[in-house]
Amino acid sequence: MFQKLVNLVEKIEKTPTNFYLWSLTFLSIIFARVLMENWLGKMINRSGDYFFHHFSYTLVFFLLSYLLFLAFLMKKLDLKIKAASNVMLWGYLIIIFPPLFDFILLNDRPYLSFYGIYSLSEMPYRFFTFFGDSPDYGMTYGVRIEIAFTVLALLVYGFIKTRNKIKALIISIEAYLILFFLGTFPSWMTILVRGFQKGPLNVAESDIVQLFFPSVRLFARSTGSYLNALSIKLSLVYGFILFLFVCWGLYVLYRKQFLAFLKNARPVQLGYHIGLLLAGMFLAVAFTRINWDLNIFNIFALLLVMVSVAFAWLASVVVNDIYDKKIDHLTNQTRPLIVKDFSNEAYITTGVVLFAVSIFFSAMVSPKVAFLLMAYQALAFLYSAWPFRLKRFLGVASLVSSIASLLILFAGFILAAPMEDIGQLPTRIIWLLGVAFIFCLPIKDLKDIKGDKADGVMTFPVVFGEYWGKVIIGGGIFFAYVFSVIAFNEKKLLLWALFLGGVSFWLVVISKERGQKITNRNVIWWAMGVLAIYIFLLWRFVFVS
Repeated sequence: MFQKLVNLVEKIEKTPTNFYLWSLTFLSIIFARVLMENWLGKMINRSGDYFFHHFSYTLVFFLLSYLLFLAFLMKKLDLKIKAASNVMLWGYLIIIFPPLFDFILLNDRPYLSFYGIYSLSEMPYRFFTFFGDSPDYGMTYGVRIEIAFTVLALLVYGFIKTRNKIKALIISIEAYLILFFLGTFPSWMTILVRGFQKGPLNVAESDIVQLFFPSVRLFARSTGSYLNALSIKLSLVYGFILFLFVCWGLYVLYRKQFLAFLKNARPVQLGYHIGLLLAGMFLAVAFTRINWDLNIFNIFALLLVMVSVAFAWLASVVVNDIYDKKIDHLTNQTRPLIVKDFSNEAYITTGVVLFAVSIFFSAMVSPKVAFLLMAYQALAFLYSAWPFRLKRFLGVASLVSSIASLLILFAGFILAAPMEDIGQLPTRIIWLLGVAFIFCLPIKDLKDIKGDKADGVMTFPVVFGEYWGKVIIGGGIFFAYVFSVIAFNEKKLLLWALFLGGVSFWLVVISKERGQKITNRNVIWWAMGVLAIYIFLLWRFVFVS
């Protein structure tokens, strides 16, 4: 009998799978869980917003739990990721059934399943009594059966893999510790957040309820009600923790590829995109005078949107690298695809995941921001990929890049503006930024002159020659500085615009391909430094005064 169980486990560990099959299977389990909850709840009519947040919470919570136990099994039992993942996936079928267990066992009375809401002093009692009494509220029978099954299954699996009863018992106890922490997470978070004010031992159940159960307002957007406020708030926290945990896991398991991808992220442009998002939020605050509470959940919402914008940029990098191989062979020979750090298939998968996570995370905070990031990705695809490959056409490439940049700025503005639109963003500011982007963004083309020429990409240096191309680009940047004075109608900026615009022009013109401090590749860093000074002056003269 035992040998048959061992053979079954080995067969499960060797189940053929790949990333796409795993993803579809995992999502199917999540959909089955959500379906079970709503089916037993008689498919009560609720808003699409409610169902989305219900699904998103279920997905991020169980995905985070899955990855925690995946790492746990790999560490404790020295398993390969594929074997551990297959075992976890089969075991994860249990998450479908807790609502059914509750329905069968508690159908004769009202019940509410979510988390254990306990004070710090109550935690030891709840831990050693398997969550204690009140199985109809919080940690219901269904959840307890799920936890008990998981602990017992890991006890058996641990013994099968180690043939050591003590080690198997330790693994099951540690698994229970993890599950207890997950099942009481809102309590621990409240103790951490409110403990600084009241002292950890003085945080009561009422504090936990007050933090998590009131309806949530994410910056300017009101969303949810007491029915799903807990889910919305926790999905933001879990989403960001999930991001950090996945980054850590990739660093540990795929360090070479992870570091190569980070190195290829174009940090200037990555910072530029995050800066556009924050600039949009700043403009919303400046022009609408909104006063929202920057609470802990708004901080997590902002962090998730920043991750979404970063992933949107990185997804566009993937598309660009796939279609720019000819250019990169000449001018960017350390790109991941050129040095074979990634296969073409793995790189495409990376781009798909980045795109999907970007849209999903941003939709958890604001559907409008998610829509703008989808539009951004559409422009990025048209810019880099065939059949259009718009980056080939002089002027068109700058226009598309300018619109894409405006979309990120609009996302920040909409996130913070009270009406969740750009109606209160002055038209002159939109024109200023659009024109400035058109004239300034071609500076990034200086590092790819040789490759662009070979691939038929018509940039200013390719069409007009390197020197005159730099004069045109530098002149465009100088014009953008001067135009900002007109747009803001601020005379105090004039001398600074002339001086700093002139410095930027000079930096672009004197840059060389190599052999000196300011090169075609790093001149963008110098120009961004000058721009940072001007932005500070702009803030000082226009918004503070």
